[in-house]
Amino acid sequence: MPFYLFIIGFISILGQVVIFRELNVAFYGIDLIYIIALGIWLLGTAAGALTGKYFFYKTPKSLKIFFLAWGVLLPADILFIRSVRIIFGGVPGAYLQFLPQIAGISIAILPVSFLLGIMFQHAAGSYIKGKNSLAKAYAVESAGGIAGGLISTILIIFGLQNLNAVFICSFISITPVFYFAVRNKEKYFIYTATYFIILIIAAIAYSSSIDYLMTKLNHPYLVESKDTPYSRVTVTSYLGQTSVFQNDALSFENESTASEEFVHMVLTQHPDPKSVLVLGGGIEGTIYELLKYNSLKIDYVELNEKLINTVRKFLPEEINKSLDSKRVNLIISDPRAYLKYCGNYDVILVGMPEPSSGQSNRFYTKEFFELCNKHLNNNGITAIRLKSAENLWTPLMISRNASIYNTLKSVFQDVVALPGSTCIITASGTPLEKSPEVLAKRFSDRNIPTKYVIPLYIKYLYTNDRYNQIANILSAGNVQINTDVQPVCYQYTTAIWLSKFFPDFNWFNPGHVYTIIKESKIYIAIISVLLLCFFLFIRYRTSFSGIILVFIAGFSGMILETMLILYYQSINGILFQNIGILLTAFMTGLTAGAAFINGLYHKGINKNIFRFTGLGLVLLLGIINLYFGFVITGNLITGLYENLILLFLTGFLVAGIFAFASFFNVKVHQDTISSLYSADLVGGCAGSLLASLIMIPLLGMLTTGMVMGIIVLLSLFLL
Repeated sequence: MPFYLFIIGFISILGQVVIFRELNVAFYGIDLIYIIALGIWLLGTAAGALTGKYFFYKTPKSLKIFFLAWGVLLPADILFIRSVRIIFGGVPGAYLQFLPQIAGISIAILPVSFLLGIMFQHAAGSYIKGKNSLAKAYAVESAGGIAGGLISTILIIFGLQNLNAVFICSFISITPVFYFAVRNKEKYFIYTATYFIILIIAAIAYSSSIDYLMTKLNHPYLVESKDTPYSRVTVTSYLGQTSVFQNDALSFENESTASEEFVHMVLTQHPDPKSVLVLGGGIEGTIYELLKYNSLKIDYVELNEKLINTVRKFLPEEINKSLDSKRVNLIISDPRAYLKYCGNYDVILVGMPEPSSGQSNRFYTKEFFELCNKHLNNNGITAIRLKSAENLWTPLMISRNASIYNTLKSVFQDVVALPGSTCIITASGTPLEKSPEVLAKRFSDRNIPTKYVIPLYIKYLYTNDRYNQIANILSAGNVQINTDVQPVCYQYTTAIWLSKFFPDFNWFNPGHVYTIIKESKIYIAIISVLLLCFFLFIRYRTSFSGIILVFIAGFSGMILETMLILYYQSINGILFQNIGILLTAFMTGLTAGAAFINGLYHKGINKNIFRFTGLGLVLLLGIINLYFGFVITGNLITGLYENLILLFLTGFLVAGIFAFASFFNVKVHQDTISSLYSADLVGGCAGSLLASLIMIPLLGMLTTGMVMGIIVLLSLFLL
């Protein structure tokens, strides 16, 4: 049974990774999908653990059936996800309605996660019958999670297609069934497992063709598709037009004039640009347009090397050749990390995606703009572009763009916003030129061949009524600036996405909510007192106190894990292998914490000392939350090793509290499997949703750490 528990942990993490990557592509790379999917996954696993106790007959044979079913279900699940837009009647390139999206995610996740919950309940129950403990079972499963996390990271780093990872995960689920069936001479399982193993091996052999056909369901003019550590890159070609998609959202197409407008409207602001730093977006045509300036030196920083290698052979010849120019220095690095040690430039063009996630938001924060300002020459300028609208800006769009506009103004002396379907915003430490005549003449004198940007267009942009109107709109309003510690733009962008389905969201302003929270300290004090009373009441219901304690541990642990990883990404970049190491550190902590408490209990430790050990674990978890809130203000945990230590400690304490609750005042350990495991998962689900959507964007990491520290410390009264 320990081997089964290990495999459950392994396929749970690896399966989660491959399914979430597919869902992210199916719903156009919206970061909120990850949060919703994780919540549904944890709830499905919790439901499986609860119902598995009562409704499924527990025998070794039934567990083998579940492993076989899971191994077969996973590839079928991927086919469903890639077909979901067709099944629900979606229009190509458009979002499904919100309810069909939630239905699609639920159908994709609930069966596999529900099965995993049942499998853990059965495997752990059998393991405990052999005079083991729930804490030890939890440790073994977590160890499997470590292996699954490491393997998933290695597969991504080495560029294995996601579909191949799916087949590998299915193979790992079914192979143990074959092994134990052979050992126990169970012919039915031998034949069944052998049949499915042969099918999986054949699928791996023909995976490229299968992947191509499945991708073509949504891209009939497909020429190439490749999974990279950061996105799925898909290229289509039809009647001479080449389109590039990242996570199925259109990134650019070769007939667009967006790069021409961005480059020339920005460089016209500088009297004599000699050096330019391009942070992302160079293959869209930005580099080609910059090379029209004869004496310009160009440094182009691109995060995703595989994006360039996949796309460039399908680009127009002139854009492809521009990337090989002697005046272009291509640098494969995280753009923000590169800014820490690069030289100075006349112009910095930020071509990164809009701030729709923790990953992309870090290129629109005050700290990032300060880095840009630090590496500008005299009269240097920094420019960004944001999705907007030609004429009507919704309140949410105003709030999001105003937040970034005011963040720029907090760093730079002068900021200019140009209206359009894409809003180009230029910032400088010195006054920017705003005279249409001067700018038009400057552009004419440079004699640059263009299709779209001409002197008359420049005059039009600076003289039409929207130019002054947008400046006034962006300068006014109650908005917060966007920072690494309080990434408000992430939530604005999430709300903009939701407003596509629920128009009332257009009137939602997180700034107002923040003001209410900030000015309602008395209510926070009242809630704290009520929470304390609740804990004191539950304390005398011993059957519930352990469940509530585990829920709070899972809840606070998930929030702290989210903050540590998000903050690490903001400061150090999104090197995927490092994020994998961070997640592995947390899983290692889970394994060590459960194993430590299990060993302590079985050494026959005095009951009172054991109780004080539990109190110490809860106290330390509260202190770490408070500690995190303080140290981020001083940038004291910017390195990899500090984050690894804190994530390990967080996992250790969460699992330690779980293990403690499984022993303390418990007579029959088997009766606690479903309730405690489900409480841990539901707490993690709540923590994931609240941390990402509400607490971090609205309260900021400092306040969130303080609040969670107080809640955890109050839970001491449960003991």
